[in-house]
Amino acid sequence: MTAETPAPKTADKRFNESFVAGYERRALLAIAPRLPKWVTPDQLTGFGVFGAFVVMLGYIFSRWDMAWLWLSNFGLVLHWFGDSLDGTLARVRKIERPRYGFYLDQVIDTIGSLTISLGIGFCPAVRMDLSLLVLAVFFMLSIQVYVRNIVDREFHVAVGGLGPTEMRLGIFAMNIGLLLFGRWMIPGLPFEASWLDVTMVLTCVGLLILLIVQMREHLKRLAAEEARG
Repeated sequence: MTAETPAPKTADKRFNESFVAGYERRALLAIAPRLPKWVTPDQLTGFGVFGAFVVMLGYIFSRWDMAWLWLSNFGLVLHWFGDSLDGTLARVRKIERPRYGFYLDQVIDTIGSLTISLGIGFCPAVRMDLSLLVLAVFFMLSIQVYVRNIVDREFHVAVGGLGPTEMRLGIFAMNIGLLLFGRWMIPGLPFEASWLDVTMVLTCVGLLILLIVQMREHLKRLAAEEARG
């Protein structure tokens, strides 16, 4: 941020158009008023990071017993609780700090995402390079969200209906699949690949396509808006 572009002092518009946003919003608004007074938004943010490390521990322990993936799934629930509830609690109590909260949330989210992705790569059924590749593409989408926030003064939590909660649900489902099917290898391919390897590659391709489609739409819209003056 240069001297010519000072940080805004008012909150930008915030949108959450993810597939589960409606259900998630109702759940968060039901939980937040019932939390003890001593629980603060910053504590919930830290609790979300703790949940990410629980996820990682579950994956590390899965090297000895795949049943530890249940611990990873429990950690995903903890991560969702802290990561999703901190802002809701601040709004319910009317103690929002828009710039502080936005900065803290986005920085902490990168730590949580990296921790979870490294954990996934430590699982014996998962390739570390593919896990980090998915993370890299996810960060590319995140960068687009931040750039759009600067350009449009709008913060969109989800891209194409996919937000952090959908990503957590996808990881949760992946763990269930590993518990049910193990690292099942796909027959008939000219190279060795498990169902999980293929799923992660397809996830990357799908996210990249979504990124390109969104980028074209925004560039077309911005060009039209600026042509009109």
